[in-house]
Amino acid sequence: MGPDQMSRLSHDDRVPAPRQLVATLGPASYTLARDIAAAGATAFRLNASHLPPTELDRALSALCARCPESPVVVDLQGAKMRLGQFEPRAVAPRELLRFALQDGDSISLPHPEVFEQTRSGDTLSVDDARLRFEVVEVGAGWLTAVAAAAGTLLPRKGVNIEPHPVALGRLTAADAEACAVAARHGVRAFAFSFMSTGDEASWLRDRVPGCTVIGKIERVEAAERLATVASAVDGVWICRGDLGAQLGPARLAHFVAGVEPRRLPGPVLMAGQVLEHLTAHAEPTRSEVCHLHDLVARGYAGIVLSDETAIGADPVRAVTTAAALLGAFE
Repeated sequence: MGPDQMSRLSHDDRVPAPRQLVATLGPASYTLARDIAAAGATAFRLNASHLPPTELDRALSALCARCPESPVVVDLQGAKMRLGQFEPRAVAPRELLRFALQDGDSISLPHPEVFEQTRSGDTLSVDDARLRFEVVEVGAGWLTAVAAAAGTLLPRKGVNIEPHPVALGRLTAADAEACAVAARHGVRAFAFSFMSTGDEASWLRDRVPGCTVIGKIERVEAAERLATVASAVDGVWICRGDLGAQLGPARLAHFVAGVEPRRLPGPVLMAGQVLEHLTAHAEPTRSEVCHLHDLVARGYAGIVLSDETAIGADPVRAVTTAAALLGAFE
C-alpha cells in the first residue's frame, strides 16, 4: 500500500471526504475481499492478534493480489493480552482455575507481563468481561483465580487486569514481527490495541518510518487523555468492546456521548458492535440505524465492522448495507 492509499485513512478538513468503512477480514470473508471492496469497503482490517506471522503473510499476499488498490490496516495486539490455545471449557461459579505461561493442566496465558503486573485481589476480565476471575495467588509465570459466575472459557479471547491494565514499555516481539511482515507487502498502516498515552506511536514509526498509526481507545487512561492520544496518532478508533469492559456500561455511555470528533485533529471512527445484528441477520436493528445516523451527524469519519464481516453470515451484504446507510446519511 503506497502513500496515496495511506492518505485515505486520514483526512484534510478542507476537503469533504466520503465516510470510511473498514471491513475486518476473517474466516467468513478472506476469499470475499474483492466483493467486499466492490460493496463499499474503503479499507480492510487484518487482526494480527489472531494471525501468526506465517498466516498474516499468506493473508496479506492474497489480499494484496486480489485488491491491490485497497488500503489495509494491520491491527496489532499492543497491550491487549489474550489467552492461548486450549479446548473450550465450561466454568462453574467459584471454580478455582490456574492460568500459566506453560500450558500443562493450566489455562494458557502466554504473556509474562500479566504475571509481573497482577496482584492478589485484582480481577481478570476475559472476553469483553463476559467472564471475570478474582485473583487469589500469583507466582512466577502462573496465577490462580476464582470464577465470579458460570460461563464458557474460549481460546484466544482478550484478557484485562482490573483496575490497572497491563502497561508496556516497548513494542512486543510479536508486534515487531507483524510490522516486518506487513512492511514486506508494502502495508504501512497499523492500529495499536490498548494504546495508553500516544507515545506508542513512536515505537511503530521507529520500526516502519512514515507509517500511518491509528490509536485504539480501549482503556481508561486513553479515554481520559483522548485529545493527547489523538494528537500523537493519525486517527483514532473508539473501541467500545474492551473500553466497555474497563468502564462499565454507564461510564462507557457517558464517555461516548462526550466525544466530539470535530474537535480532534484526525479522523475518528466508531468500532465495536456498530451493526452487530448483521453478524447473524440480514438487516440491522432500528436502534443500530438510528445510532449510525447520530455518529455521522456528530462528525465521525466512519465505522469499523468487526464480527459483521469477519465471522458473519453474509459479509458482503453487511458491507452493502453499511455503505448504503452511510451514503444516505451524508
